Amino acid sequence: MPNVPSVSNDDLAFNDDAVSIGDSVSIGDSASIDPAGPADPAESAAHSLDAERLEIQTGAMHVAATFEPPMLAIDGDIDASVLPALVGTLAKVAHHGRGDVRVDLGRLRRVDLGGLRALVASASNLNRDGRRLVLHAVAPWLLGLLIVAGWDDAPGLRVVVGPVPPG
Repeated sequence: MPNVPSVSNDDLAFNDDAVSIGDSVSIGDSASIDPAGPADPAESAAHSLDAERLEIQTGAMHVAATFEPPMLAIDGDIDASVLPALVGTLAKVAHHGRGDVRVDLGRLRRVDLGGLRALVASASNLNRDGRRLVLHAVAPWLLGLLIVAGWDDAPGLRVVVGPVPPG
């Protein structure tokens, strides 16, 4: 079994005072990102949120998310500079959506170990509720990284090489 630190969803969630479901919010881009990462992802990312869709642009990553069905499409790079925004978005979608959370990685260019760890920790959190994090369009290089790290069969994680099914 993989050794993945347990993180509570409360630790991962956005500050609800900054962004709440049902609001239309636009927060301007920040020109620089603190290397330690902001306390609130809203400080470093451009967000657009409505009752059905959430979009985040931060650093070299763009995330488009929906709550029903709970799904994220990630475009770009996942590294330490975008982790607060990614983890917060995953937590928000998991909290407000029902069922498994799907993540389309078809446009993912690069991910570091911290990014993989965040995905696996999110899967572990979902697993406690009988749900899964389903990674779709997983590239061969990414599957190889998951296997080498021993996280390809982590609790709550399902890896699918093919694209997200329609509907």
